Amino acid sequence: MANIVMHCKTGEINLSPVLFLKSAKEYLKACLDFEKPTKFSAVPFFLCCRSIELALKAKHLKSKTQKQVKKLYSHDLIRLYADMDNNQKNLLPDEEALLTEANNIYSAKEFEYLNVYDAVTAYKRFPDLNRLIALAKKIVNNDS
Repeated sequence: MANIVMHCKTGEINLSPVLFLKSAKEYLKACLDFEKPTKFSAVPFFLCCRSIELALKAKHLKSKTQKQVKKLYSHDLIRLYADMDNNQKNLLPDEEALLTEANNIYSAKEFEYLNVYDAVTAYKRFPDLNRLIALAKKIVNNDS
């Protein structure tokens, strides 16, 4: 029997966009399953925005590594959407405005780390949850 020596180079493997999309769908489901979402909880807003983030990142992971996506976009929903190929963009102007409104709060982690002002004003500066859910569904289910 001959001795065979194989030399392998190190490489980098993209985390599968399929896994990111799967997680996006699970966050959206958690948002939809949230018991009676109201303006008195930031949790469904966070779940919805995380769903949007992961779905958009899944699209970028088809051509970039996870490390690149993290460095380029962090949690910025607007940049994630703006840098997509034009043939993948399908949001109407009012949906882009809603994405911007949600991003202003989400990217600052204000759906995660709540402040007293938001709580005592029943989160009035938060976007309309039903519209945000519809937007998340559109983004998550657009597998192109």
